[in-house]
This record gives sequence, C-alpha cells and structure tokens, in this order.
Amino acid sequence: MSSVVRLLSSMVGEVCSIIEINNERRSKLRRGLQFIKREMEQVVSLMEDKNKECRGAVQETRIQQLQEFVYDFEDFVETLRDPPPYSKLLLVAMKMDPRTEQLKSIEHFKETISSLGQYFLKQSTESSQGQDPDQGAMSDPDEDADEEQLQSIGGPRSEIVELLKPSPGEEQKLRVISIVGCRGVGKTALARAVRNKYSSSDEFDCVAWVVASGCNKKKALLDKILESVLEDLARRAPDAENAPKEKSEGASTTKPNLQDILSQKRCLVFVDDVQQALVWKDTVDACRKNGSRSRIVVTTSVHSVATACSSGSYVYRMQFLSDDDSKSLFWRKVYGSETADPPDALVTGSESIFSKCGGLPRALTSVAKHLNMKGDTLESTHCIDVGQYLGKDYLLGTNNAESVFKEMRRTLMHCYDSLPDYDHRSCMLYLGIFPKGHQIKSKSLVRRLVAEGLVVDAASKCFEELIDRCIVEPVQICNNSVVAKRCQVHGVMLEYIVHKSVAKNVVTLIKGHEPVLKAASTEARTRRLSVQSSIKGRFDELDKHKAALRSLTMFKTEPTDLKMCKMLRILDLEGCHGVNQEGFLEGLSELLLLKYLNLRNTRINKLPTKVKKLQRLETLDIRDTDVKILPLDVIMLPKLAYLFGKFQLPEVPTKGKEAEKFYEFLKETSSLHTLAGFVTNKRQSPEHVILLARNLKKVKVWCNDTPADAPTWLLPDHPELASSSAAASDGPSARSQDYNCPWNKTEERLNNMDYIKLLKMRVTPLESVSITSSTICNEFLCSLEGPCTISSIKLRGILNCLPHSNKLRELGRIKKMQLFSTGLTIEDLSVLQFLRGLEYLKLVEHTDRFCDGALVVEKNGFESLKSLCIDAPKVPEMQFKEGSMRSLTSLYLLCPNSQKPSGVIDGISHLAKLSEVILHSSMQRAWEAVAKGHPNRPCVKRQPEPTANT
Repeated sequence: MSSVVRLLSSMVGEVCSIIEINNERRSKLRRGLQFIKREMEQVVSLMEDKNKECRGAVQETRIQQLQEFVYDFEDFVETLRDPPPYSKLLLVAMKMDPRTEQLKSIEHFKETISSLGQYFLKQSTESSQGQDPDQGAMSDPDEDADEEQLQSIGGPRSEIVELLKPSPGEEQKLRVISIVGCRGVGKTALARAVRNKYSSSDEFDCVAWVVASGCNKKKALLDKILESVLEDLARRAPDAENAPKEKSEGASTTKPNLQDILSQKRCLVFVDDVQQALVWKDTVDACRKNGSRSRIVVTTSVHSVATACSSGSYVYRMQFLSDDDSKSLFWRKVYGSETADPPDALVTGSESIFSKCGGLPRALTSVAKHLNMKGDTLESTHCIDVGQYLGKDYLLGTNNAESVFKEMRRTLMHCYDSLPDYDHRSCMLYLGIFPKGHQIKSKSLVRRLVAEGLVVDAASKCFEELIDRCIVEPVQICNNSVVAKRCQVHGVMLEYIVHKSVAKNVVTLIKGHEPVLKAASTEARTRRLSVQSSIKGRFDELDKHKAALRSLTMFKTEPTDLKMCKMLRILDLEGCHGVNQEGFLEGLSELLLLKYLNLRNTRINKLPTKVKKLQRLETLDIRDTDVKILPLDVIMLPKLAYLFGKFQLPEVPTKGKEAEKFYEFLKETSSLHTLAGFVTNKRQSPEHVILLARNLKKVKVWCNDTPADAPTWLLPDHPELASSSAAASDGPSARSQDYNCPWNKTEERLNNMDYIKLLKMRVTPLESVSITSSTICNEFLCSLEGPCTISSIKLRGILNCLPHSNKLRELGRIKKMQLFSTGLTIEDLSVLQFLRGLEYLKLVEHTDRFCDGALVVEKNGFESLKSLCIDAPKVPEMQFKEGSMRSLTSLYLLCPNSQKPSGVIDGISHLAKLSEVILHSSMQRAWEAVAKGHPNRPCVKRQPEPTANT
C-alpha cells in the first residue's frame, strides 16, 4: 500500500508540475501575442501620420519588410487556430507540446517588430524636424524628347494647330488645349513642333515656353509663366511698353499683370508637364477668360489634369506609334539614315523589341541608340539579347546599362515613385501577375486586392489612379464607370512592372520554358505566383515555397496538386484545362483560407459538397462552365459576397428545422451582395434567396420565355416595404412559418399575389437588376413605380412598349440603363429622355428597323445624361434641340455600316458639355469632322478592335 501511495503521490506531483508548465506556456504565449499586437498598432499609427510621411528607398524597404513580417505572423496565427490532435496536458507530459516552438517564434516576431517600430519612430521624428533620412525620392523629369521621336508628327501637329484657331462666330475667350498621354509617348515633342511653327511668325504677339515640374506652391507656376511671357515680348519688341513700369522715383518696380497681357495681346503659352490640377487652378483662376484671343497649350500625363485644364474640351490624346512608324523610327535611329534597310536577320531578331516597346517613341529610341553603338558589328543576337533582357538589365539598370537608357529609366521610375502612397505602388506592382496583352477585368482585380488585404478600403480608387496617370490603358471604353471595364498594361510599362515586382518579391513568375523569375534573395518567400503558358511540372520547381503561397494565378496551364498550398487566399484558374479531373476540386475544398476562387471557363460540370468547408470564401466565379445546378452549401457560405455563373439554384426544403435554419441564415448571416446569375422558371424559382438575403444588391437572371414558366418576383420595392420591414426582422417571431410564407405551400405553385406579398417583406431592396427574358422584361417595366430604389437596369429581350412619360418622370433614381435587342425603334426609345436621373444609356440593336423614325431630344430632355452609347448597324437620325442633354460629355456611335453623316445628326452643337466622341473602328473619317465642327472641339477616338482575350 505504501508503494501505491508513493507512486500516486509522485504522479500527482508530476501532474501538478505539468499543469504549472501548461499554464506558464499559455500565459507566455498570450503575453507575446498581445505585445506584438501593440507594437503593430504603434507602427501603423506612425505610418498613417500623413503630416510626417517620408519617402525614399530605405522607407520602401522597411515597408516591404513590415509586409513580409505581417504575412509570416498571419500564417503563424492561423496555425494557432488548429487544436492539437491530443490533450495539451498529454503533449506536455510527452514533451511534444507545440507551444515550445511557438514561443520561440513569438520571441523572433517580437524582435522583428520592435526593430521595425524603432525605424518608423526615428523616421517620424526626423521628418517632423524637417530632415529626410531617405534620399531616394525623385523629382519630376522633363520629358526632353525631340521631334525626331515622332515619325508621323505632321498629323498630330496639324490637329493641334486646328485647335488653336478660333471657331466660326466664337467670341474672344481664352482657350486651353491639353495634350495628354503616357510618359515617353512624345507630348513634349509635339508641343515643341507646334511652338517651332509659330516662334518666328506674326500670328501671335508672344510664344512662351514653361516647364511646370517643381511648381507645387500656389502662384509659383503663374510667376513662371509671367516671366517667360515678358521675356519673349521683350525679345520680339524691346520697347518701353513691355518693360516693367516704376510707380515713382525710388519706389520698387511692379510687374505687369498676366491677365492684362493675355487680354491685350494674342499670346501662345506652352506649359509642359503639369501634374497637379490644384496648381493649374491657382494659375488659370488668375487669368481673365473672356475678352482674350490668347491660347495656352498644356502637356500632362494625367487625364484628370487634362480635363481640369481644358474644362473637358480641347483635349488631344496622344496615341502610340503604328507598326510601320515604329519600325521606320527605330531603323532610322539604328543606322542614322533616312533610307535604312535592315537585313532580314536583324528584322527577325528585333521582333521582341517592337513587341515590348509597343510603339512608345522613347523606348524605341533608347534601344535604337544602344544598338547604334554596335556599329558594323551589329548582329541579330544583339537584338535578341536586348529584347530578352529589356526589363531587368536595361530598364531597371541592374547591369550598368548604357546612358542611352537613362531617360527611359527615369520616365518609368517617375511613374512609380510619383504615386501617392504605398497602396498605389502595391497596386501597380500587382499588375505584374498578368501576361502581355491580357485584358484585366477591373472589378475582378479590385476584389483580388481586397481579398489579399493589399488595399483594404480604396482598391478601386487606386486602380482609377493608375488609369488616370496613363499607367494602365482602358480597352473596353464603352462604360460609364470611372474605371474601364477591361484594361491592359502597355508593353514597355509591363516589362518594368514585372521586373520591379519580381525584385521586390511581390510576384514570382514562371513563363513557358524560361527560368523562374523570382526575388534574388535566397531567404525571400514566394507569396504570389503567376504561371503563364507553362507545362504542369514547372509548378513543382517551387515545392519548398508552396507552403507560403498566398496567391496562385495560372494562364493556359494545367494545374497540379495544391495540397501543400494551405495558406492560399487567391486561386485564379480561369481558362485552365484539367480542373475537372478526379479529386482536384475536392482537394480545393481543403484550402480553408481561400477568399477568391475563379474557375471561369474551366469546363467543370459540378461543384463538390465539400465546398462548404470554404467558410472564408468571398468570391466564386463559375461563369462559362457546365455547372447546371448550384449546391445549397454554396449559398450557405457565410462570407460569400460575389457569386457568378449561369446555374439553377437548388431545391430548398419547405418545412422543418432544415428549412428554418436556411431561411434564418439568409436573413441574419448571409453576406451575398451579387448573384449574377441564375436560370429560373416556375419549377425552379429562387425567391427564397432573392427575397430574404439581406445584403443582396445586384441580381442577374435568365428565364425561358414561355408564359407559363415566367415568374414575376423581380418587381421593385413598394411603399409598404417600410411598414413591413420591422415584422421581417424581429428574430424568431418573424420566421417563415410565422408570417405564412407562400413557399410553405406544397401542392400549388406561387402566384403573382404571393410574390408581391413576399417582395413587400424585403428589408433591403435591390439596386441593380439584369434580365434576359422578353416576358420578365415586359412585366418588370410595367411594375416600375416611383420612388424606385433600383439604380441600374439591364434588359435583354423583346419589349412591347416603354412606360408612359409621366411614369418615367417619377423614376428619378434610375441612373444607368442598358437595353439589348428590344425590337423597339429609336423613336420608341426617345421617351426615355423623361428619366430625370439617368446618367448612362446604352442601346444595342442589330436590325435596321431600329433606325425607323428619329431620336428627337426636346429642351430639358435627358437632363442628367452624361454618356449615350448607340451600338447598331448604322447611326439613326438624331435631333438635339437647344437646352437638351445639358450634362452629356461622351457620345458613343458604334455603328459600322454608317455612310456619310450629312443630315443624320442635327443640333450636335447644342450639346454644351460634349468632350469626347467614340466611333466604331470602321466608320468613315467624315464622322470625325462632325465632332470637330462642335464648338468644344471634343476628342475623337475609335473603339479598339476586339481581341481573343475576352
């Protein structure tokens, strides 16, 4: 017995000791996590102090280190969520407690965050004292291109000259012409060509040139312009009239007033490289606009600045050189001869150069000057070498490339360094994921950025800024949003972004059979991987890095096993084959941290029920797949906000606890915002989702056009909605069976009154509706009543008629309307001018009947419309009366079969704010003359040709 007692006593002592060790480790782990949390909050507060913001190479390196720290720490915290397979006490006793290693990791994290915190604290202190610890910031470079960079400069110069001329019957008024385009495209060269034309002529009393770079203070640019104007006046007529006048003997001299000079004389002023709209506003506000025949020509690489300078009119957008002009300029610079005729070997070897330069004059000139230095030893291998290593070795300057690339590097570096903050620069580098020529879907990119946490609150604004600064080029321009629907990165800019993002370990790239492009540091973890047109096995080359992957994007590559990629947040397999192979989709269900999953165009035909394990999934895209029926488990994912496809929603139980649980989930838990879209009919009706999902704002639906099949649940909200909303949100008392929900009926289908009753119970009305169905479209339009909360309507199907004008006047909240193949004529559609709040209208028809009659817009018609798009075989007759379309800025005429415009459009001059006209690529040049005859001289563009990547 004594032996048993001693044994038991020893065991109790050991257990007590184990409990003490367990409590001590748990306490240390908690304290360590809390310490790191406090340190990170302090660092963030220092970084967000905008008044003490400081830039430079060291600053950016520290932010990059901080980001890597956050990624590592986030992955570490995720491992803490998983409970150990056995009792913690047992693991302690067996000396297998994972917290031993966890505490070591905590200590490492504490040291790292403390070090970073000390840096940001020091930086904040030095910045507040006026010191700049980082000397890496760049000033705006002057775009010192010469005229020879533009082989086809004659055409653009003639257009600017035409914009300088007064319009017929125009009163004397100061006019500002803006030349906008990406850096290196030749804006300055064009402006100089125009200046040279007038520098010695008598058409202007003064021709002045000013560089706006560095003029960030109020009136600094104004003083600079005045000084240049006075200098040129003195050069042309050195008399007393233009000299500064003295107030009195012994008093200080006073300079003439700029607005008086511009009003009394006809001056031509060039202001190069304006980058801030505020700087320009301070300048132009000081100039009298009326009573002046002077002209100001502004060059800028920022669209919003060009619009602000010219008030939306007289904006000339620079284009990249055509293939022929690019080759002519390039070989002229290579050989230094106007009659350059390169051998076939060089032509073949230089193909990648033209592909990457993409018609950018500065890039072509830089490469050509580099090859010119080879002299008679120039061979095709030299061209191939430059084309292959243009981004890394020459544009980033990692191999001490010749000085001929200096200006090109400065141009590209300025695009990056001049961005407002680290969020914008991260967004720019993120574009390195996408291959050349890929059309980036703007909204998808924004959702990716948010899911990764790179840009949390302003992802859309960051992308807008990249477009505004000509870093990203819009492709699909027929859209009334600030961000174009599809965009792409220009060739040489993409080269720079790819190698910059790789150098900073933002992206790792596997492309075809080329070597893996990854950060030079051997300690750098691969966070984002882009696999482009490669074979399946290449992905396995990064086995040791898979555990840290947060984002995986594959283009034209068959995916492989992803079971090691436990930390994936983003998985984009759009267009990949082999996704439907056995077991692959089930394996994706084990990636528990996934937030964004794109399976578009992957030929899958079914989603596994295991998808319910993806509790953090926010975006699921299964468009262009063979998935016909969506599992109920997908709808019940708690974080799912964006669901895309073309599927039937699943059958839902009508009674019992399972039904109650589902309806309660939709009302209280569901995050679903966009459901686009599903196929519906009476037998497969989605009213349980449409009417109860509280956060649902956007719906897209297809339906059979058989009258017996068409549901009528898509009706706008009614005034009774407010009074019924309280009853629908009172918790258990508002469950489906308690308010006699019509879908509890098991023997009869829903009728119209049941749907209307359900609709009145919706707490949050829809904002955007897209319908493909003639029957539903007609019933939907007939049911519209004001006030209507729906702001966006897209209808595709034959319409009998449109609501009466009096009814349309009440629907003031509809801002965007798109009508496809309605069968109505342009005259029938003219009633839409009574929609007071309508800002964007797109009409797409493919029959000649559409042009029957004429669109006559009366005074005050379409009073809020900003963009009108007509996509039809030919332009219909249109008449704009005085006082109509007072807000219209963009007119899209995408009509390939249109003949001469005479007599088709009447009163276009009445569109007071018209600033751009977009034409179909095949429309005759005579249509451009219609736009140029407008007093505003709106910018004329042509819709880009569609590409294979849609």
